[in-house]
Amino acid sequence: MTHRFLGFLIATVLSFLALPILAEKPASLTLKDRESQKQIDAQRGAGFSDNEIDTLHATISEHLAKMKKLQDLGVDKTAAQYLSQTPETLKELFLKDGEGKPYLEFKLPQGQSYIDWPKVYLYDGTAFIYPNKDFTELDKIVMMFKRVNADGTVYVKEMRRLINPTPKSQSTEKDEKGEFKIDVNSDIQLEYFQALTSDTIWPNVPIQKEAANVTMVLNDQKDPLPYDKQKLIMQTYKKMLRKISKVTARRLRNMELDQKQLITKVTDFN
Repeated sequence: MTHRFLGFLIATVLSFLALPILAEKPASLTLKDRESQKQIDAQRGAGFSDNEIDTLHATISEHLAKMKKLQDLGVDKTAAQYLSQTPETLKELFLKDGEGKPYLEFKLPQGQSYIDWPKVYLYDGTAFIYPNKDFTELDKIVMMFKRVNADGTVYVKEMRRLINPTPKSQSTEKDEKGEFKIDVNSDIQLEYFQALTSDTIWPNVPIQKEAANVTMVLNDQKDPLPYDKQKLIMQTYKKMLRKISKVTARRLRNMELDQKQLITKVTDFN
């Protein structure tokens, strides 16, 4: 009897000791959810500001300013005329939109998408980069993504556009903590176009004549997008900015090489 009673007593004590542990599990999950919500609220409150994005804006702006300077010196025209064996037709560096504002055009990734397998989509992307008047900052960035299903009886044509109307670099102003202010990205705009006819053509230009079927804002205070979508949009935007930074760096390097070759060609007396 003594052994049985002792075993019962131990089991009872252990069961009571286990109760607080079992009771803590729901509390820990609630705490985790609260911490996650705090992070979401903090990022939304900061307007999805990002140091790398500001740096990429500044880098791309710097590339465009140097390219414009070389263009003003006539490097592109002279290189097309004299560096090749036969004169080449000069391609315009900066195009102009329907409002007469200059912009630089870049091709973004294109190919096939299997994201909704077994459906297969053909996709194509284009970016339009606007400098401001004195080429000290970027004025606007438009990223345009077209998609159409590659098979099926009904072809759905889609176009999604991401527009940053204020792609600023890091501000020279400081906040209360003495740190430089980071640009807010809450005002990034999203546009969605859809057509069920092959006759619909959305031209590769930054200003579309047709209005979008759906428009949204990344971080509307009254009605923000779901956080996972906001996060995905910012990841995509940053990824595309990295590509644009590399392309502008390559174009600038080619223009600088053309300038060096021109100098060598003119001054080579041997």
